[in-house]
Amino acid sequence: MEPSDPRLVDLWPKGSDSKEQEAVALSRRLQQTAMVCLSQDQFFIRHKLSTFEALLMVIYNLSHNESVDQGWALLGMALNIGIALRCNVDSQGLNHLETERRRRCWVGILTLHTYQAILFRDIDMSFLLDIKTTMPADVNDADITQEGISRPSSAPTQMSVMMFKVQLFRISTQICHHISGPSRLEIEPLNEFDATIAEEQQRWDSAYLVDGAPNILDSSYAYWCILQTYAHQLYLLLHRPFRHSRSPHFLATSRERCIASSAALIGIHRQIYEVPLLRPYLWLLRGVTSLKALHAAVALNSCLLDMSPSFESGLYREELNKLVLRMENLSRRSAICLKAHRLLLQLQTQFGVENQQLPNSGPRCESTIEDWTDMREWFGADLFNWNLDNVGNIPVV
Repeated sequence: MEPSDPRLVDLWPKGSDSKEQEAVALSRRLQQTAMVCLSQDQFFIRHKLSTFEALLMVIYNLSHNESVDQGWALLGMALNIGIALRCNVDSQGLNHLETERRRRCWVGILTLHTYQAILFRDIDMSFLLDIKTTMPADVNDADITQEGISRPSSAPTQMSVMMFKVQLFRISTQICHHISGPSRLEIEPLNEFDATIAEEQQRWDSAYLVDGAPNILDSSYAYWCILQTYAHQLYLLLHRPFRHSRSPHFLATSRERCIASSAALIGIHRQIYEVPLLRPYLWLLRGVTSLKALHAAVALNSCLLDMSPSFESGLYREELNKLVLRMENLSRRSAICLKAHRLLLQLQTQFGVENQQLPNSGPRCESTIEDWTDMREWFGADLFNWNLDNVGNIPVV
């Protein structure tokens, strides 16, 4: 919700000069209150499905609106609670509604591990896929009752995007295992993973686009955009060792792939920021989605510097400059965007808006910029205030 939303007007202190900052403070107090409520319910020793569902929502909020790393310990706890509640096993005596709730919680655990798989690429998360389970039905909420499940729809359902994300988790674990191992410089696996990602993208197109154009009637286009950010980030990770002409493993096609995926990520960031249809998803830009856009900006700038002087980079530079302005605006409500904005300003200073590299800024400078794409440096504990004092002092709505 935006600070100007009429439903929030009674929550702001009288005479407040910065509703943006008040909104950040309120959001964090609510997050902290949720943690207090979970603690009061002794969620770590008293395992209930309703409390478990609330815990998954808290982790989701941390992962998408604050910082992936902050949910790491809670996610490990959630996995064990899910096992204790037998969410991966169809227990006898449960009706269809209770069974589907448990299956959906298990899918939630898997999808929340996707960012962890990408963040900690040297840790193999595929063990989660070896745990035998039954996937939830790909149906809408209203199709599930205690007595049974309605016949699946041929159209995408409320659950379809989660099923796509489970497949993305599977692909992400495979790719991250590959790029962390000795085969990361081999061409055959590169081509195979490229084809796998492209196949998934075609499935998303079939599900969420109408003749290749956005579906403006529901959330389909938003889901398509969200899924595409995963795909293009995986492309960037796969092709990074091959994209620079000074690399002994250079492939011109990899540089082209990185330029295309970087531009696509930045373009999706712009659409979520500007397009009215995607306005309800603007909150995504305050977390991981903006981090992906920064990753794209760094990769794109590196590729542009590697191109010949005759290459037309003007449109790409224009998109990078617009990204800087968006990050500046978003930084009022996001610590990640604030840091991203500062780094993008350094990018502009070091390389200039006209693609002119400063003297003596060669490999050393580029190495520094490449280090920015290591997301683990982004998730320090200072990005979130875990002080639980005064969490009860929240106005009643």
